[in-house]
Amino acid sequence: MKLKLIAATALLATSFAASAATYDLGTLSPAGFDSWGESSVRISAGTAIDDTWTFTLLADSTASFLASQTFAVTGGAISNFSAVLLGNTFAPGAGTTTSQSLSWGGVLSAGTYSVHVTGLTTADRTTYQGAVSALPVPEPETYAMLLGGLGILGAVARRKSKKSA
Repeated sequence: MKLKLIAATALLATSFAASAATYDLGTLSPAGFDSWGESSVRISAGTAIDDTWTFTLLADSTASFLASQTFAVTGGAISNFSAVLLGNTFAPGAGTTTSQSLSWGGVLSAGTYSVHVTGLTTADRTTYQGAVSALPVPEPETYAMLLGGLGILGAVARRKSKKSA
């Protein structure tokens, strides 16, 4: 019985030293621009972040993911803040002394994606936000209709210029 109590206490103590949460940003609509975000839980100082953010695209999309943190102290409240999407690691860009952001953008096929965010908190009650945005990629037929319309406008303009000359 004592061994079970000691094991439970040890497990509880180690659980305070790591934050491994999964956040679901949901399914983004293929009907047009769609975006969604969420905040992480509050994380204690000295805690390793090992979080996963998931989202689903129903159609091929120009997508972007952003993880950002704003803090009142100078320097980052999350050290070694980074994220991985599709094997690409992205770290904070040049920012201010009161915020840091991880951002990725590109074209993604329809499917479910996971972004793995890591770091180490240096301030107590640290949070950060995750957000995803998507804009469907136009179908080839859309470009064909655009070019056809421009061709018709060009032909009309040419005919008008010949009549006035």
